[in-house]
Amino acid sequence: MHKQILIFLFSILISFPTWASTSDTTYTVYDDGEYTTTSIKRIKASNAAAINTVQELVREFETTPGKLFDWALKDLGFQGQKDNELVIALKSSTFDKKTGITHGLIDVIVPGIKTFKNVKIDAIVNAKTSATGVTKAIADVLYSDMLLKKAYGQIFVVPHRGNEVVITSILKTKFGWFFNIFITQKRYKSIVEWRVKKFTENMCDTTIKSDKTKTKQ
Repeated sequence: MHKQILIFLFSILISFPTWASTSDTTYTVYDDGEYTTTSIKRIKASNAAAINTVQELVREFETTPGKLFDWALKDLGFQGQKDNELVIALKSSTFDKKTGITHGLIDVIVPGIKTFKNVKIDAIVNAKTSATGVTKAIADVLYSDMLLKKAYGQIFVVPHRGNEVVITSILKTKFGWFFNIFITQKRYKSIVEWRVKKFTENMCDTTIKSDKTKTKQ
Protein backbone atom coordinates (compact mmCIF):
# COMPACT_ATOMS: atom_id res chain seq x y z
CA MET A 1 0.00 0.00 0.00
CA HIS A 2 2.84 2.36 0.91
CA LYS A 3 4.54 1.62 -2.42
CA GLN A 4 1.32 2.41 -4.33
CA ILE A 5 1.01 5.76 -2.56
CA LEU A 6 4.60 6.66 -3.44
CA ILE A 7 4.03 5.74 -7.10
CA PHE A 8 0.85 7.83 -7.15
CA LEU A 9 2.58 10.89 -5.69
CA PHE A 10 5.50 10.47 -8.09
CA SER A 11 3.13 10.34 -11.07
CA ILE A 12 1.56 13.63 -9.98
CA LEU A 13 4.95 15.31 -9.85
CA ILE A 14 5.78 14.00 -13.32
CA SER A 15 2.43 15.09 -14.78
CA PHE A 16 2.44 18.58 -13.29
CA PRO A 17 6.10 19.59 -12.82
CA THR A 18 5.48 23.30 -13.31
CA TRP A 19 3.69 23.48 -9.98
CA ALA A 20 6.51 21.67 -8.22
CA SER A 21 9.41 23.73 -9.56
CA THR A 22 10.14 26.97 -11.39
CA SER A 23 13.89 26.43 -11.71
CA ASP A 24 15.32 25.88 -15.20
CA THR A 25 16.15 22.21 -15.46
CA THR A 26 16.09 19.18 -17.75
CA TYR A 27 16.10 15.61 -16.51
CA THR A 28 15.08 12.07 -17.51
CA VAL A 29 13.54 9.24 -15.52
CA TYR A 30 13.80 5.66 -16.83
CA ASP A 31 11.40 2.93 -15.74
CA ASP A 32 10.84 -0.48 -17.33
CA GLY A 33 11.75 0.52 -20.87
CA GLU A 34 10.00 3.92 -20.75
CA TYR A 35 11.82 7.25 -20.73
CA THR A 36 10.20 10.38 -19.31
CA THR A 37 12.10 13.58 -20.06
CA THR A 38 11.06 16.88 -18.50
CA SER A 39 12.45 20.28 -19.45
CA ILE A 40 11.42 23.38 -17.48
CA LYS A 41 12.27 26.98 -18.29
CA ARG A 42 11.01 30.23 -16.75
CA ILE A 43 11.03 33.33 -18.95
CA LYS A 44 10.03 36.98 -18.75
CA ALA A 45 7.10 37.23 -21.17
CA SER A 46 3.34 37.55 -21.07
CA ASN A 47 1.09 34.54 -20.71
CA ALA A 48 -0.78 35.70 -23.83
CA ALA A 49 2.41 35.51 -25.90
CA ALA A 50 3.20 32.03 -24.59
CA ILE A 51 -0.33 30.80 -25.32
CA ASN A 52 -0.08 32.19 -28.85
CA THR A 53 3.20 30.31 -29.39
CA VAL A 54 1.61 27.01 -28.34
CA GLN A 55 -1.46 27.64 -30.49
CA GLU A 56 0.77 28.43 -33.47
CA LEU A 57 2.63 25.16 -32.87
CA VAL A 58 -0.64 23.22 -33.11
CA ARG A 59 -1.86 25.16 -36.16
CA GLU A 60 1.33 24.62 -38.13
CA PHE A 61 1.57 20.95 -37.16
CA GLU A 62 -1.86 20.40 -38.67
CA THR A 63 -1.55 22.64 -41.74
CA THR A 64 2.07 23.44 -42.63
CA PRO A 65 4.39 21.23 -40.52
CA GLY A 66 7.39 22.11 -42.69
CA LYS A 67 7.37 25.60 -41.18
CA LEU A 68 8.05 24.19 -37.71
CA PHE A 69 11.63 23.45 -38.76
CA ASP A 70 12.17 27.22 -38.96
CA TRP A 71 11.46 27.77 -35.25
CA ALA A 72 9.96 25.10 -32.92
CA LEU A 73 12.04 22.26 -34.41
CA LYS A 74 14.99 24.43 -35.46
CA ASP A 75 18.45 22.89 -34.95
CA LEU A 76 17.04 19.60 -33.66
CA GLY A 77 18.77 17.44 -36.26
CA PHE A 78 15.77 17.13 -38.54
CA GLN A 79 15.27 17.57 -42.28
CA GLY A 80 18.63 16.15 -43.29
CA GLN A 81 20.76 18.14 -40.86
CA LYS A 82 24.17 16.53 -40.50
CA ASP A 83 26.41 15.75 -37.52
CA ASN A 84 23.68 13.95 -35.56
CA GLU A 85 23.45 10.35 -34.38
CA LEU A 86 19.84 10.29 -35.52
CA VAL A 87 18.31 12.28 -38.39
CA ILE A 88 14.59 12.52 -39.17
CA ALA A 89 13.29 13.89 -42.47
CA LEU A 90 9.63 14.72 -43.03
CA LYS A 91 8.43 13.61 -46.47
CA SER A 92 4.70 14.33 -46.31
CA SER A 93 1.92 15.20 -43.90
CA THR A 94 -1.87 15.18 -44.18
CA PHE A 95 -4.36 16.40 -41.57
CA ASP A 96 -7.77 14.72 -41.32
CA LYS A 97 -10.23 17.30 -39.96
CA LYS A 98 -12.88 14.68 -39.17
CA THR A 99 -10.65 12.57 -36.92
CA GLY A 100 -8.17 15.23 -35.85
CA ILE A 101 -5.35 12.86 -36.82
CA THR A 102 -2.28 13.95 -38.76
CA HIS A 103 -0.85 11.24 -41.01
CA GLY A 104 2.87 11.69 -41.58
CA LEU A 105 5.54 9.95 -43.62
CA ILE A 106 9.19 10.26 -42.57
CA ASP A 107 12.64 8.82 -43.20
CA VAL A 108 14.67 7.92 -40.12
CA ILE A 109 18.43 7.83 -40.68
CA VAL A 110 21.03 6.40 -38.33
CA PRO A 111 24.18 7.56 -40.19
CA GLY A 112 26.48 4.70 -41.12
CA ILE A 113 24.17 2.07 -39.63
CA LYS A 114 20.66 1.98 -41.08
CA THR A 115 18.00 4.04 -42.86
CA PHE A 116 14.29 3.46 -42.36
CA LYS A 117 12.38 4.85 -45.32
CA ASN A 118 8.72 5.82 -45.50
CA VAL A 119 7.92 5.33 -41.82
CA LYS A 120 4.25 6.05 -41.20
CA ILE A 121 3.29 8.10 -38.15
CA ASP A 122 -0.22 9.01 -37.03
CA ALA A 123 -0.58 11.63 -34.30
CA ILE A 124 -3.08 13.90 -32.59
CA VAL A 125 -2.01 17.35 -31.41
CA ASN A 126 -4.21 19.84 -29.58
CA ALA A 127 -4.12 22.55 -26.93
CA LYS A 128 -6.47 23.94 -24.30
CA THR A 129 -6.30 26.88 -21.88
CA SER A 130 -8.07 26.60 -18.53
CA ALA A 131 -10.02 29.34 -16.76
CA THR A 132 -6.96 29.91 -14.54
CA GLY A 133 -4.79 30.71 -17.57
CA VAL A 134 -2.85 27.45 -17.59
CA THR A 135 -2.33 26.07 -21.11
CA LYS A 136 -1.74 22.40 -21.86
CA ALA A 137 -0.88 21.01 -25.30
CA ILE A 138 -0.53 17.31 -26.05
CA ALA A 139 0.99 15.31 -28.89
CA ASP A 140 -0.06 11.67 -28.89
CA VAL A 141 1.55 9.32 -31.42
CA LEU A 142 -1.11 6.72 -32.20
CA TYR A 143 0.89 4.68 -34.71
CA SER A 144 4.50 4.66 -35.89
CA ASP A 145 5.26 1.38 -37.67
CA MET A 146 8.14 -0.26 -35.76
CA LEU A 147 9.78 3.00 -34.70
CA LEU A 148 8.00 3.55 -31.38
CA LYS A 149 5.85 1.59 -28.98
CA LYS A 150 4.76 4.80 -27.30
CA ALA A 151 5.35 8.52 -27.65
CA TYR A 152 3.35 11.09 -25.73
CA GLY A 153 4.37 14.72 -25.40
CA GLN A 154 2.97 17.54 -23.28
CA ILE A 155 3.62 21.26 -23.06
CA PHE A 156 2.49 23.29 -20.06
CA VAL A 157 2.40 27.08 -19.94
CA VAL A 158 1.85 28.38 -16.41
CA PRO A 159 1.65 32.09 -15.48
CA HIS A 160 4.21 33.01 -12.84
CA ARG A 161 4.53 36.06 -10.62
CA GLY A 162 5.06 39.33 -12.41
CA ASN A 163 5.25 39.22 -16.19
CA GLU A 164 6.71 35.73 -16.26
CA VAL A 165 5.64 32.27 -17.42
CA VAL A 166 7.00 28.78 -16.89
CA ILE A 167 7.11 26.58 -19.98
CA THR A 168 7.50 22.86 -19.45
CA SER A 169 7.92 20.12 -22.04
CA ILE A 170 7.43 16.45 -21.15
CA LEU A 171 8.12 13.51 -23.43
CA LYS A 172 7.26 9.90 -22.57
CA THR A 173 8.82 7.37 -24.95
CA LYS A 174 9.02 3.61 -25.44
CA PHE A 175 11.06 2.53 -28.46
CA GLY A 176 10.46 -0.27 -30.93
CA TRP A 177 12.84 -3.22 -31.13
CA PHE A 178 15.67 -1.61 -33.14
CA PHE A 179 15.82 1.69 -31.30
CA ASN A 180 15.40 -0.05 -27.98
CA ILE A 181 18.74 -1.70 -28.73
CA PHE A 182 20.39 1.29 -30.41
CA ILE A 183 19.30 3.96 -27.91
CA THR A 184 20.73 2.77 -24.60
CA GLN A 185 20.13 4.70 -21.38
CA LYS A 186 23.60 6.19 -21.72
CA ARG A 187 23.04 7.19 -25.35
CA TYR A 188 19.51 8.55 -24.76
CA LYS A 189 20.81 11.85 -23.41
CA SER A 190 22.83 12.59 -26.55
CA ILE A 191 20.02 11.56 -28.91
CA VAL A 192 16.71 12.51 -27.27
CA GLU A 193 17.10 14.50 -24.04
CA TRP A 194 18.97 17.40 -25.61
CA ARG A 195 16.26 17.67 -28.29
CA VAL A 196 13.55 18.08 -25.64
CA LYS A 197 15.63 20.78 -23.99
CA LYS A 198 16.31 22.55 -27.29
CA PHE A 199 12.63 22.36 -28.28
CA THR A 200 11.69 24.01 -24.97
CA GLU A 201 14.29 26.73 -25.54
CA ASN A 202 12.92 27.32 -29.06
CA MET A 203 9.40 27.71 -27.68
CA CYS A 204 10.69 30.16 -25.08
CA ASP A 205 12.76 32.18 -27.56
CA THR A 206 9.78 32.51 -29.91
CA THR A 207 7.54 33.61 -27.04
CA ILE A 208 10.01 36.27 -25.86
CA LYS A 209 10.51 37.59 -29.39
CA SER A 210 6.76 37.70 -30.02
CA ASP A 211 6.13 39.48 -26.71
CA LYS A 212 8.79 42.13 -27.39
CA THR A 213 7.40 42.74 -30.90
CA LYS A 214 3.89 43.19 -29.55
CA THR A 215 5.11 45.56 -26.82
CA LYS A 216 6.80 47.82 -29.38
CA GLN A 217 3.62 48.13 -31.46
